[in-house]
Amino acid sequence: MFKIKNIKKILLLTITLTLPAVFSGCGNNSKAANTKDSAGLETIKIAAPSQDGTPVENAMLAQKLGYIDEELEKAGYKAEYMGFAQAGPAINEAFAAGETDYAFYNEFPAIMAKSNGIDIKIIATATEDYNYAIIAGKDSGIKTAKDFTDKKVIATTGTVLYKYFADICQDNNIDISSIEFVNAQADAVSVLASGQADALVTAYSSALQIEEKGIGTIIENTTTNEDERTGIMLAASSDTLSSKEDSAIALIKALKRAADFAQENPDKVYGYLTTESNTEELVKKIYSYDTSFSYFQPFFTDNYRNHVKNQYLFAKENGLLGSDVNLNELLDETYLNKIQ
Repeated sequence: MFKIKNIKKILLLTITLTLPAVFSGCGNNSKAANTKDSAGLETIKIAAPSQDGTPVENAMLAQKLGYIDEELEKAGYKAEYMGFAQAGPAINEAFAAGETDYAFYNEFPAIMAKSNGIDIKIIATATEDYNYAIIAGKDSGIKTAKDFTDKKVIATTGTVLYKYFADICQDNNIDISSIEFVNAQADAVSVLASGQADALVTAYSSALQIEEKGIGTIIENTTTNEDERTGIMLAASSDTLSSKEDSAIALIKALKRAADFAQENPDKVYGYLTTESNTEELVKKIYSYDTSFSYFQPFFTDNYRNHVKNQYLFAKENGLLGSDVNLNELLDETYLNKIQ
């Protein structure tokens, strides 16, 4: 496993610099007790690493099919979605401040949260196979991963994107200390397009969008490398699980219904996963590596547990953890077992 010098100091600085901007820009983040609306429904807050709070993968499918609203309403709740463009570190801060009940995001920041005393649990998955890519700017001179030396790369320290890039550097005998990291996830596309960065590490879906616009070329992606994929999971505050367990079960039921829909109607899934930036044609490219959608099931498979273990080992071996994490406690199947 690749070890990185002084990464802990860089990580702390990155989180310190990015969090104030995130919270000042998100209007839904004021701390307040959950209240009931005129229909008697109690609000639960669900975070996602996007501008508007829209979740991804099977969680988006469950939302668009109306399953999340239906299952929550049956349990006496309604959802309020919270967007965090700065992704994992900002969502962790929201958990720590009691600003959110749930989050659909990657396991790496969840592991970091748990190791630093933020009391959350992973209770289901929205996909066990989420893909990433590295896209090089059109004038960067980067043709393959072997060309990264002395380049400027957007890959925020303390994220799974950084881990993926570090692994690629190791595989290609690149000295990572020669690379200048640019902290610009929120405006990464414009920074890459302007030439202020030479490459961007991002979700595979985002890389396909950027490539389609002619801004750069994908030179690496995880669709052929299962070990570098991660999951997108549903994390929950332990306080929420204690006081509103039925909301957790409702969300998992919605994910299960959506996964079953995808298995039974794979050709219909693409239309539901389209967005303003992801056309149906692009969505089909995103999932062309495996059109079965078997990875949408919310249950913890051996494959998924391996993804989590790989991320944990990376964090541990590079000194990122505040304290060790018991993965068997972090991955809590209590609520999954209640819907089977």
